[in-house]
Amino acid sequence: MTISKMWKVLGVTLLLTLLFTLLTSCASHRGVVPETFPFQFTDPNPHQLEAAKKYGIEPLEDRSELNRVKRHLKHIEECEYYSVDPLTHSVPYLTPEAAKLLKEIGKRFQKKLKKHKMGKHKIIVTSVLRTKDDVRKLMKVNSNAVSNSAHCHATTFDLSYRRFKHVEGAQANSAQMKYLLGEVLDELREKGRCYVRYETKQTCLHITVRQ
Repeated sequence: MTISKMWKVLGVTLLLTLLFTLLTSCASHRGVVPETFPFQFTDPNPHQLEAAKKYGIEPLEDRSELNRVKRHLKHIEECEYYSVDPLTHSVPYLTPEAAKLLKEIGKRFQKKLKKHKMGKHKIIVTSVLRTKDDVRKLMKVNSNAVSNSAHCHATTFDLSYRRFKHVEGAQANSAQMKYLLGEVLDELREKGRCYVRYETKQTCLHITVRQ
């Protein structure tokens, strides 16, 4: 074999080795989702309240006033992308933009699950629109509740980061699903779509739309 042929063989061998290394490296990371939660969601209530007042409705005194604003809101109920907990201190209504954001979060979350070959799950909504009366009642049982709540403007909803509704396929790891949900919210937050606050006592993510 001539020197030139040897160099050609060596070059092809090195190229194949490099390609193999890259492919196996990608394959080894495909589907690996962290179980730790690195996202710092600390958007304060004043910031969320400012956006809520700008883009939401005026607070309702009690649920008897709901009928006069329903036509401006979207009814939130179980769908392909999210589930809704039985609501005790809120009613299932959001502004159109907040409802759109909620749906997009659920859609992006499921897309990430599919990408990582994890079973299909839905995010769970735990709280939506609150009247002033709802807030007063909630403050008696929830130390996190505040009288001046962004929830009163129909721009804000809470999502559980501990519970997810299993739909089909394998039961996914809840810590990994929490990470993927955090990844979705971080992406949308960076685009200026929402404010997010991580609530430890209520194990939820408090989210307010910014448009």
